[in-house]
Amino acid sequence: MTGRERVALAMSHREPDRVPVMCQLSVGHFVLKTGCSPVEFRHDPDVYADVLYRVRELYAFDGILVSVPGSDPDWHAKVATVIEVPGGIRVTYSEPLLNRSPYPIGDDAYYPFDDIPRPARAVPMPPVDRVDPGAIDTLDPVPSWMLSNLRAVLARDDGRHSIHGETFSPFDGLVNVLGIEGAMMALIDAPGWCHAALERGLEYAANWAVAQARLGVDAVKISSPYVGGGLLSLRHYREFVLPYETRLVERVKAEHPVPMYTHTCGAIGDRLELMAESGVDGIECLDPPPLGNVRLADAKRRVGHRLFIKGNIDSVNVLLPGDDAIIDATARRCIEDGADGGGYILSTACSVAPRVPQSAVARLASAAERWGTYSAGAQ
Repeated sequence: MTGRERVALAMSHREPDRVPVMCQLSVGHFVLKTGCSPVEFRHDPDVYADVLYRVRELYAFDGILVSVPGSDPDWHAKVATVIEVPGGIRVTYSEPLLNRSPYPIGDDAYYPFDDIPRPARAVPMPPVDRVDPGAIDTLDPVPSWMLSNLRAVLARDDGRHSIHGETFSPFDGLVNVLGIEGAMMALIDAPGWCHAALERGLEYAANWAVAQARLGVDAVKISSPYVGGGLLSLRHYREFVLPYETRLVERVKAEHPVPMYTHTCGAIGDRLELMAESGVDGIECLDPPPLGNVRLADAKRRVGHRLFIKGNIDSVNVLLPGDDAIIDATARRCIEDGADGGGYILSTACSVAPRVPQSAVARLASAAERWGTYSAGAQ
């Protein structure tokens, strides 16, 4: 059975030959484990796709997540200076790069070896009263170059792997414009402005997801990292997150019936049922204590009949130390708690941290082979 078939069966709550394995990897993990240039990884679609497939082979994952939008096709011609600095590379550009994604780069950028690129000099976030929500980008139309990374990944695939795209929660629009502190304050001080911005964020997220679905991804992840219990109350989740993620799912599925799942970090134990109400097909990260507050067996009991589950191995406290016995025991327990009846993908809760040992991540596929087989095979 191929990885693509395995993940498809799990997402549809059926039992494949074994539990599929597919983790999201941090940008720093890709760079450190392959030695690629963080600049080329961010801007060159061929380098990006090559690195994703190289790492997939290292870990025998059943699927690949394409989480980084494509870059300005003329980025290399705009490079003015390149200097290696402590911990990374600093690049200045002769003119600003085309950038319609939420990731700011700027004309003076720092590309760490172990983190995402960012402006070399911090850019202050504007106060809410100086931002016109009507000016927030809706990504209509989606520029072709933004899909270059996904095209490069799909072009290399032979149909054996589950290829997932990624869009952004409408709530990310608030955070991208105001910063996390400004967004949280705006929920209280300017709720009307927030709803207007969320409408724009919904358009962006839907347009981006539909564009990827049209290219043929096997699933779309909704990146919604800022809405866990450590940041948002249930009241605010119901008002500012659930209605917009529900409409996002409806908009995408009206055009392409592609599976969709939500990625929310941290403490989500009090909102699992609310997350299911959005109409998504699945959920990650399900961070366990101490990162979050989700016990996998409890989540399976509460929402496993409605959602496929992807998680919940702690990348920091379980994988990073690299203790084989602890990794095996944790993976086996996750399989025992999540796999029954299908609908489970073995994965780290959130991204694999940059310096997690290669051997630690590789043990997950071995664990699935040892303890994740289904007696009846594909049903």
